[in-house]
Amino acid sequence: MSTRTELEAVLFNARAARDRGDAEDAKAEAERDKIRAEWERTRDDYYKARDEWEKVRDVLDKASPEYEKARADWNNARAHWDKSDAEYSRIRAEDAKAIEEQRKARVERDAAYHAAFDALDELDHAATAKRKELEAVFAKASADRDVASARWEKAKTEWTKARTEWEKEIADWEKAQADWEKARVALDELNREGKRNANADGATIDTGVSRVKPLQ
Repeated sequence: MSTRTELEAVLFNARAARDRGDAEDAKAEAERDKIRAEWERTRDDYYKARDEWEKVRDVLDKASPEYEKARADWNNARAHWDKSDAEYSRIRAEDAKAIEEQRKARVERDAAYHAAFDALDELDHAATAKRKELEAVFAKASADRDVASARWEKAKTEWTKARTEWEKEIADWEKAQADWEKARVALDELNREGKRNANADGATIDTGVSRVKPLQ
């Protein structure tokens, strides 16, 4: 099972990859907008040249230098537009494929990020649930230990009258002590693991209770 440090590193890398990909997509989109703006400018120039040509086409003498110049300007504007429009159409065809690849890449980046986030979140939930479980076991073991200790104290005062009964209570107390010790060790181990993984989400429970030895 991966540690919290490892999962945090995976999440960090996934977030960085997602942000880097988004920045690249934004840059590509800005470049496409720039190309489209240039295409629209060329189209506007074409419409303007066409209007100018239609205005003078039937007015100027076809044999005049002015007519030849106007027709040459119109032919140049139309050729430039045809070239620009063809180039823009080619770029748009390539962009359609690039946009689809960007979309797929973004889906993959988002999936990797969410998977890393969910894995870390699941680890946190598991750690919280484990802590609550061990704390409950420890609380029950502590209560059992307290009860057993009280019974043992009572049995100790009656030892002179009922040694056999006292020894039975001692056995019960030692079992409760063993259960408490087992729970304490498990909780201490969890606390130590939490410190090693730099997990400061919960406060460590103090289990510094001295063991009381029964009288022999």
